[in-house]
Amino acid sequence: MGQHTETVEHWVSEYLTSTPGEMQARAFGERAGQVLVAFLQGTGADPAELDETCIRDGVAIGLGPLQLEQTEREAVPGLLESFLAYCANAGRLSGGEALGNYARVTATAHLLKKQQRKPTIKVGPNDPCPCGSGRKYKKCCMNA
Repeated sequence: MGQHTETVEHWVSEYLTSTPGEMQARAFGERAGQVLVAFLQGTGADPAELDETCIRDGVAIGLGPLQLEQTEREAVPGLLESFLAYCANAGRLSGGEALGNYARVTATAHLLKKQQRKPTIKVGPNDPCPCGSGRKYKKCCMNA
C-alpha cells in the first residue's frame, strides 16, 4: 500500500456517502470503492496534487490489473469523472473538473478499446513466396 492510503480511503469513503457518489455507486456496483482506491493508488502521487500524467498512470497502472467485467469497464469513465469533480467541489483538488474530463477520455480509450489482430498470411513451403520474387517460399524467405 502507498504512503497516501489513509487519505485515499478517506476521500473515497466520503465520496461514496455523498449524493453523487451514492448514485454512481448504485449504477456501478459494489466494487466502486475498490476501483476508486485502485485508481488513486495507481497514480503514485499525493491525491491533492493530481495532474494528467497521474490520471494516465492511475488508469493504466491502478485499473489495468483489475479484472473488470464489461459493464464495469463501461461505467468506470463516468465514475472517475464524477469522483474528480466531487473532489474539486469539496475543495480537495484544484482543476478536478478538467481532470475528470481527462480521466473520462483516458479511461474510455484504455478500458474500452477493441483489440484488433492483424491478419496473418499462412504460407506453406510450396506456395509462392509473399515477397513477390516468384520463387517458392521454401527456396526464398522461409529460412530468413
